[in-house]
Amino acid sequence: MKTRTKGNRLVNKCKKTLCDAGCQVAIVERTGKFVKEKDAFGLFDLLALHWDGGVCLIQVTGKQPHTHRKYEEFSRKFKKTGIVFQQWCWIPYKGFKVFTYKRGEKEHEKYIR
Repeated sequence: MKTRTKGNRLVNKCKKTLCDAGCQVAIVERTGKFVKEKDAFGLFDLLALHWDGGVCLIQVTGKQPHTHRKYEEFSRKFKKTGIVFQQWCWIPYKGFKVFTYKRGEKEHEKYIR
């Protein structure tokens, strides 16, 4: 399976999970041969709006999470905005492992099936 196909499959699976939980989700990732910056802010694939007014920027990865340092720095820079930053890592047979970053540090992780 090609890398792009697998990535798109994981993004769509994450989007469906969020929509089933009552969120409105937009894919902000751009793909193409000549596109230099593919993700929003160079970090995030999805923008999710929850019915209670929460906003979340999400990066979707497969098997291995990206380094936490750049997400912690980004959340530290924008800690007063009230936006939640998350990294959803697909672990086969377990589901998504979700890392949440608030106020400049990784706050917690949990599994979502």
